[in-house]
Amino acid sequence: MKTRMSSLDISCMAAVLERQARGYRIANIYDLDARTYLLKLAKPDSKIFVVVESGVRFHVTEFAREKGSVPSLFALKLRKHVRTKRVEAVTQLGDDRIVDFTCGSGEATCHIICELYGTGNVVLTDADYTILSLLRHGKHDDDVRLRPKEPYPR
Repeated sequence: MKTRMSSLDISCMAAVLERQARGYRIANIYDLDARTYLLKLAKPDSKIFVVVESGVRFHVTEFAREKGSVPSLFALKLRKHVRTKRVEAVTQLGDDRIVDFTCGSGEATCHIICELYGTGNVVLTDADYTILSLLRHGKHDDDVRLRPKEPYPR
C-alpha cells in the first residue's frame, strides 16, 4: 500500500482540485490531529472537504472525520487569515512535492503551502510569500531557515 504521494500524484491531484475547488470559499479549517487539517470549502449550493496531512497527502474526502473540540493555535491562525477567502488556485510548486493553495486576490492574497516530503510542513504566507505562520519551524538546508517574517524559499 502506498503511504506517500509522488511528485506525479501531487501534480495530478493539484490539477483535479484546481478544477473542483476554484471559486469556492474557505468556510472553516479544522485540525484533526497535530499534522492533519481539514479545509471546508463552500459555495451556496455545495461543499468540498479537503484533507491535508503534512508530509504525506492531500485529497478531497466525503468521509466524516472526528474534529478536536478546541482548535490548535496554528488552526486559529489559518482561520484568521483565510476564512471566507476564495480559492483562486491550487498548484504544485515546480516539480517538488509542494502544493500551493492560493486564497484571495490582490494585497489580501494568502498562500497555504503544504510540503509533502520528509516530515512535511504547512506554511501560511502573504501575497509576497512572506511567512506569517508555520506548523513546524526548522531548516530546509544549512542556509535556509523557515521562520515567520522571512520569505518562503521557492
